[in-house]
Amino acid sequence: MAGVLIEIKTDENSVLMALLKKLSDFEDRKRGLFEDIGSTVTENIRERWTRGEGLNGRWPLSVRVMREGGTTLRKTSRLMNSITYNATDNGLEIGTDAEYGAIHHFGGVIDMPARTRTLYFRQDGRTGLVGNRFVRQSRSNFAQDVQAKAYKVNMPERPWLGITDDDAQDIVNLVEGTILDE
Repeated sequence: MAGVLIEIKTDENSVLMALLKKLSDFEDRKRGLFEDIGSTVTENIRERWTRGEGLNGRWPLSVRVMREGGTTLRKTSRLMNSITYNATDNGLEIGTDAEYGAIHHFGGVIDMPARTRTLYFRQDGRTGLVGNRFVRQSRSNFAQDVQAKAYKVNMPERPWLGITDDDAQDIVNLVEGTILDE
């Protein structure tokens, strides 16, 4: 044989042979590894979310939070609670089925069309004067239709779906644990 050759000889009890034996049954344990990775990364995303952090650090406060208080992207926590994973034999998907997840992640502009709205008030039965405060429809005795103009809502990007350096280290630890069977 021309060229260079490296020959490695091992006995059955060597560390290399033990590692190769563990790798040979990796195919049977792969799905469990993907389940563990999905569970860990999903939990890490939710933990960052409760702290108001995304992939790039703290999110800027939303207009709602500045007005009403609370935490950005957590009015009902529906989006955070919809984060899930799907482990298969060949990979892993992490995401949400909430249709507004992408606009919060990537940012963008939402065009709100012009529309007709019905406003509800209380009218004094004796004087006929209409109050200047909005009330629920069930408490109203006076309604007025108004035309609302079209407007745009600028949503800043708040990246939340992805893998941080800490997540990557968790994944490496899980892979090592699975391969070395720890």
